[in-house]
Amino acid sequence: MKPELLAPAGSKESFYAAINAGADAVYLAASRFGARAYAGNFTYDEIMECAETAHLYDRKIYLTVNTLVKEREFAELEEFCESGIPDVSDGLIIQDLGVASFFRNRKPDIPLHASTQMSVTGPLGAGLLKENGFTRIVPARELMLDEIRDIHDKTGMEIECFIHGAMCYSYSGQCLFSSVLGGRSGNRGRCAQPCRLPYRLAGTAAKDETYPLSLKDMCTLEILPQILDAGVCSLKVEGRMKPPEYVEGVISIYRKYLDMICSGEEYHVDISDLRRLSELYVRGSLSHGYYDRHNSRDMVTITTHGYNGSSDNEDGSKGSEHKSVYTGVTDHIPVSFSAAFRTGNRAYISVSASNAYGEMIYGYAEGDTVAEAEKSAIERDNVLKSLKKLGNTVFITDDDHIEAEIDDNAFYSLKGLNQLRRDALDDLKKNIIASYELSGEKIPAKKDENSFRKDSGIYTAEESNNRSLFADNDSAPGKMIHGRFSILATSAGQVKAALKWAENSSRDSICRIYIDEVLLTGGQGTDILNDLPDDLPVFAALSFIRRKDDDVSFIEKLLDSEKIKGLLVRNLEDLAGFSDKYADRIITDFSLYMYNRDAGAFLDRYAAGHTIPLELSGKESEDVICGTGMKERVIYGRAPLMITAGCIRKTLRSCSHKDGFETIIDRKGISFPVRCDCHHCLNIIYNSVPLLIEEDRNENITGRIEFSDEGPDEAEGILGVFYGINDPGNIRHTGGWYNRPVL
Repeated sequence: MKPELLAPAGSKESFYAAINAGADAVYLAASRFGARAYAGNFTYDEIMECAETAHLYDRKIYLTVNTLVKEREFAELEEFCESGIPDVSDGLIIQDLGVASFFRNRKPDIPLHASTQMSVTGPLGAGLLKENGFTRIVPARELMLDEIRDIHDKTGMEIECFIHGAMCYSYSGQCLFSSVLGGRSGNRGRCAQPCRLPYRLAGTAAKDETYPLSLKDMCTLEILPQILDAGVCSLKVEGRMKPPEYVEGVISIYRKYLDMICSGEEYHVDISDLRRLSELYVRGSLSHGYYDRHNSRDMVTITTHGYNGSSDNEDGSKGSEHKSVYTGVTDHIPVSFSAAFRTGNRAYISVSASNAYGEMIYGYAEGDTVAEAEKSAIERDNVLKSLKKLGNTVFITDDDHIEAEIDDNAFYSLKGLNQLRRDALDDLKKNIIASYELSGEKIPAKKDENSFRKDSGIYTAEESNNRSLFADNDSAPGKMIHGRFSILATSAGQVKAALKWAENSSRDSICRIYIDEVLLTGGQGTDILNDLPDDLPVFAALSFIRRKDDDVSFIEKLLDSEKIKGLLVRNLEDLAGFSDKYADRIITDFSLYMYNRDAGAFLDRYAAGHTIPLELSGKESEDVICGTGMKERVIYGRAPLMITAGCIRKTLRSCSHKDGFETIIDRKGISFPVRCDCHHCLNIIYNSVPLLIEEDRNENITGRIEFSDEGPDEAEGILGVFYGINDPGNIRHTGGWYNRPVL
């Protein structure tokens, strides 16, 4: 399969820059539901124009529908679906599982591509998406080449990877930083980029501020053959917020080297091309990204966060001669016309052109009957002038490629002549595009018997009401009773605090306790589990991210031995890995976003209960609780603002390889705890203050109290708030999103 060079376009000008520079495909968004809400994006007419242009050149168009969609926005999504825009695309790039379900039901022939916002990190998660109709995945940008190869070898799915451009510090889709600080959600296309701001470690002076969360831009030109060898079929350039000059410059350079690889030439990168790339809107210097490392201080800009300047011309000036490049195609398709205007016969125009594979394709149109001229006959010059009127099309011709048979006394109106030309060219366009489809270049998604379409026997949102596998089942591990508290502990001291409250109050007030996966490893985990009473259901809170070398066999042993009763699952890899055997013992966390009822119905297939996303308000939560399984909502806890492969310690100090906390401080003096999880080699950056919801809660939602960096005494005090003993006013906290819907 020929590798695909995939370009970004935030405007029509960028689209034409990509096509002219040699992109095989372009990804873009309509005015709604794209993860770059502040890009120019495209109107209906612009998308239709760009799709037709792309398809005439055997290029592809992918639409980004990769935001999380609230239940109340589905009416607008329905309008978008029926607008015809999705139908002209060659694939939809999607983050929201409910949106995927929506399109799979309504447009089953449009291929679904899993956005990098889904944080796919392994073959199990990719396989779960494959069985639900996805044909391509864009894995997490943090994956190394051997992990990508593992996904390809075990699933056979199309893999699309970023090869150039800006990089998020957080695993994409696992960032709430912008949402917390500005009410603008990165999951909804409105990221305010707090990662590009300065921070310092606690204990250092203000002068020590740097940019530890700002990654250098990615440039993989030097390792392009290795990326392709890992099974990547689509090479994706970031940049829908960037100008046409960037798109043209980056795509043209990568086109040169991708052609070099495809031709079998010896691969060698010219230093001048690397220099040119470094001048095109780059933060600091460039890096290979994560492809050849798990993380590194060298990947971070540290001392700067802004873009280098970009120039069009060698002298650094902006070249006006480039402007025309961005208004249409520069490589027009030559056409030949044959026209006939014979008195008493119907006028016709035949037009021909070669498609991208050199095959001759034809278009044809017949008009009205040619009349005898009463005053002036149709002139050859007028016919030639009309047929050469191709300024707003992708076609070009000249006198040498026009044949016309015209009777001396024939009359045909100029308006009719122009319409006949347009009709013939429209027929040619249709036939050129069809020639690629017939040759198998455009392959529609196949309906999978395991897809979540209604006729596959899988529950839809309407059919899955009260479907909790725990509900009304006395024999289920840790029977769920709505309205009770659950407690999540990340330290042994927090576990002891929870036990103390359980012993001093009604045991029934705690329905289960979640213990962080790291605490359950080794001897410490055995001691903790042995100290817990048999009638207190214990669940393992699994890692937010699951990577290739993680060993989870001990979790299965704990489940099978009944040492733990269930799992809090936080990623697709674990959902796929554990659901076949333990679906009735799984609760999905807020990181597996249940933004709408369709997403809940999807997750119902794999779990018995779900956690309401942190970003949904109290009223919005009401929209998703019916039609799906048991629900929980975090009512206390520091929101994880970022889950990162980058390491604050390694960047600003040195890595101790021991779990623990660091603290970073922003330019306003606000402190953010950072958990260094060395077991999984990831960081969790928490909010500066915990969420605390005091309002009356829905009786159908279980409240969860989550502990992160709290000591035992502090944990006891917080539990006292929810038992009515301590005053919540004594705890510095935020109401979070409960009364503040996120944009």
